[in-house]
Amino acid sequence: MTIALVILWHTKLKPFRDYAVVIDAGSSHSKIFVYSWPTDKSGGLGTTSRIKQVKSCSVTHEPITTIVNATQDNVKNYFDSAMTTCISSIPSTRKSRALIFLGATAGLRLLNITDPAYITRLLNSTRAYFSTLKLRFRDPINQVRIISGSEEGLSGWISTNILLKELFNKSKPLDTFGVLDMGGASTQLSFIAPKATKERYRMNLFDRNYDVYSHSYLCYGQDQARLVYQGKLIEQANGSVSIHDPCLQRDYIENKTYNDIFSTACAHGQNESSVYFNTSSIFSFIGTGDYKECKRIMKERFNNSSCSSSTCSFNNVYQPVPISSSIKFIAMAAWYSTFSRLAPNVAIKPNHDGNYNFTSIKLADIKHAIKAICKQSWSHVHKPDKHRPFLCFNSMHDWTLFQYGYHMTDENLKNLQIIKTIHSNEIGWTLGYMINQTNHLDPKYRPTRLLTKKGFHGLLVSCILLLIISLIITASLSMVRWYHIALVLATVVGFLSLAAVITMIVLWFIKLTPFRDYAVVIDAGSSHSTIFVYT
Repeated sequence: MTIALVILWHTKLKPFRDYAVVIDAGSSHSKIFVYSWPTDKSGGLGTTSRIKQVKSCSVTHEPITTIVNATQDNVKNYFDSAMTTCISSIPSTRKSRALIFLGATAGLRLLNITDPAYITRLLNSTRAYFSTLKLRFRDPINQVRIISGSEEGLSGWISTNILLKELFNKSKPLDTFGVLDMGGASTQLSFIAPKATKERYRMNLFDRNYDVYSHSYLCYGQDQARLVYQGKLIEQANGSVSIHDPCLQRDYIENKTYNDIFSTACAHGQNESSVYFNTSSIFSFIGTGDYKECKRIMKERFNNSSCSSSTCSFNNVYQPVPISSSIKFIAMAAWYSTFSRLAPNVAIKPNHDGNYNFTSIKLADIKHAIKAICKQSWSHVHKPDKHRPFLCFNSMHDWTLFQYGYHMTDENLKNLQIIKTIHSNEIGWTLGYMINQTNHLDPKYRPTRLLTKKGFHGLLVSCILLLIISLIITASLSMVRWYHIALVLATVVGFLSLAAVITMIVLWFIKLTPFRDYAVVIDAGSSHSTIFVYT
């Protein structure tokens, strides 16, 4: 039995896995992720270097902020279908151990500026709903909250480098990948910068320190950037509601109300033209697809004329410049969804994982492709989807930011990849966020082990004592007549048999449960919501 317990502790407990659910509640969508990783023998946390995504589920509705009346029932109706599908991937015996986190990003950060009372109700109703899911939800305030822009950027950096195995293969910090993340309301830039004088974050991961520069630009995500841009066009229209839009697909017409544009915190300050209009005004944006004029307007927003730091990106935001061309970069999220539509015009094909490598591409090639897209008549666009009319604007926004905002060159472009997945894991901030949150979670809220070290040591000592007692008894009986030997042997055999039975019972209750723990993550974006399951 002693030997069996030792083997059980050192080998049989390893296959247990932990799970977590993470929800990305963003400005454009919500998405739920379920992750799992091998459990170790310390404090209920696992070996996150071997983490993998089990499942992801997009919430079919619009972003979480479309819940007008933020009650628990309405939150349940918003999430329930996707949540049920995602959580079903977690074995029933492991659900009570699966942690759940919701991180709300730039969309809710913006709404918290204009309507904090609504956000408080929404988060509290979400916490109430999560408490009914029978997952491990013991710290509601920290497990459902709005995350900062720096958290979002750093979490994306951790996710990327974890999945690319850069953090635990004894790689040098400068060998890690920088990350470009584009959302609906904000965009993030993160990369190793040990000499950065501001916005440098030291993280200790796998016993190594990493000094990461990270900045989040609120209102520079694609959706909010377009609203700010449209507000500027209205301001320059001298009271006209028919507005020529150089960054909109040629001949496409988009109608928007005054509130559609100016109710957001990003565009609110651009309503100086309100003297001409009221909240019921409707504007018609008529696409001209004028690449030259579009580029001129775009470059104005990435102005670097005033910089109070040693070097800046734009709008007086500190950034180490230039960024070394030796740093490898990964661009993700809306970078991918936009470029995958532009790629056929750049003559670049995705690799077998669907990702794009820019080794042989120059910025001039991308500019030429954008120009062709913008001037193409809407009537000639084959099988367009709802995002196609804005491909001109989104492409101009992304690549103007790359070149004139971040000050990257053709040399930086050679080390850029635009990706959607790594080893079948969707890339984003949720994985890194979950790892960081579980590591900092108060031990009293973590999953408990079925067999702790203290319990194991107690069983081991008991077995050793029983073994010693049995040896003493056997020795004391060694002088009895031979006809008693059979009885002694029978007793010993019986005792060993009982020990074997006890060992099997322990094995049954500890080891024949599923050997994985799960996590659920929800991405509640500004345009939709998705649920991810990781194991």
